Amino acid sequence: MSIKPKDMAKRLGVSVKTLQRWDMSGNLKAHRTPTNRRYYTEDQV
Repeated sequence: MSIKPKDMAKRLGVSVKTLQRWDMSGNLKAHRTPTNRRYYTEDQV
């Protein structure tokens, strides 16, 4: 099951911008759809 960045941010108590920074720095890499949109999985929560 995929989790949208907005929902993941809410679960972790951070902003979507923080998730984007974590993705770019490698701290919490997001998966990508074929159209290059970020998503997360339950395993990453």
